[in-house]
Amino acid sequence: MTYFSFFKAECLALFYTKQRVVNALLFFVMVVVLFPLGIDPSAEFLSPVAGGIIWCAAALSVVISVESMYKESYLDGTLTQLIVSGLSLPWLILIKVGVYWGAMMLPLLLLTPVFAQMLFLPSDSLFMLLATLLLGTPGLFLIGSIGAALTVSLRQGAMLMVLLILPFYFPIIIFSTAAIKAMQLGLPYGGMLALLGAISLLALVVSPVMTSLCIKASVR
Repeated sequence: MTYFSFFKAECLALFYTKQRVVNALLFFVMVVVLFPLGIDPSAEFLSPVAGGIIWCAAALSVVISVESMYKESYLDGTLTQLIVSGLSLPWLILIKVGVYWGAMMLPLLLLTPVFAQMLFLPSDSLFMLLATLLLGTPGLFLIGSIGAALTVSLRQGAMLMVLLILPFYFPIIIFSTAAIKAMQLGLPYGGMLALLGAISLLALVVSPVMTSLCIKASVR
């Protein structure tokens, strides 16, 4: 097995089990659509909070998509094969997370402009919303990967995983919504974007190593 063959295998596996990604995207759509119906559909209310609504929906959708990232591989013994394959497990994990991120975020980014208009997000803030999603969501997936690996051997580990990773999601959501709000108010937002990038880069370094350690502990 090579890294490229593993990448192809992950793409095919995700294509044949695409229902998980579809469910996460449907959840995103339902949250964004139902929020204004349940609170206040007026433009005066939705316009200032549109970025926060979309970001919270995206974060919860990521939780749903990563919860079972390693579950099937653990049950069918694939994780054990990855450990003894001779390839770097952190690199394999990084490839797997990258495939999940691409499969989830590409349709989500395509849907975002539509829902931004529905929530009356100012048109000049759409670019900032997309920029924060591109900078922040890799961190969400990488952090979620650690939680999924920690609970992969538990039968009912979904709630525990949520409790473990949600506190680490809060800074990403806060900095993302703060950057969007700062742009709407004409305030500097470069610092918030830099912090988002820094969190994702830190997660890029830490997550593959931590995830591999958790997987090895779970398989043993």
